[in-house]
Amino acid sequence: APPGKHVIHVYTPGNEPYKFWHGMDRKSQEYAQQKQQRAEVMWQALERVIPDVRSRCEVTLVGTPLTHERFLRRHRGTYGPAIRSGESLFPGPNTPLPGLLCCGDSTFPGIGLPAVAVSGMIAANTLAPVSQHWKMLESLGF
Repeated sequence: APPGKHVIHVYTPGNEPYKFWHGMDRKSQEYAQQKQQRAEVMWQALERVIPDVRSRCEVTLVGTPLTHERFLRRHRGTYGPAIRSGESLFPGPNTPLPGLLCCGDSTFPGIGLPAVAVSGMIAANTLAPVSQHWKMLESLGF
């Protein structure tokens, strides 16, 4: 965020039936109302901590299963892979191809913006471990 501004990233579990959105025209009034209605629970939760949050927001983006379907190419608007806690783990950055790494919401630590950013850091640190970072910084006098 620019100096003096903040970013709030809020999301629900993304487990509502797709039938609520299927076939809806993204440009319709019905879609706009549905987005507003489905986002209301998040606004109310935020208002418990920041009572005037709505009036302070300069940019608000609400994603839906149709958003995920269109921009993330997710089947039926899913939010990410269905990996049950305790049964399996998201895969790490390594692939069978030497030198090719993966990062993103289908790799560890999982879905959501913060997790995706961390997956990129994990991939980068796989290429250049933190110990190498420290050596470089020390050689520069830090």
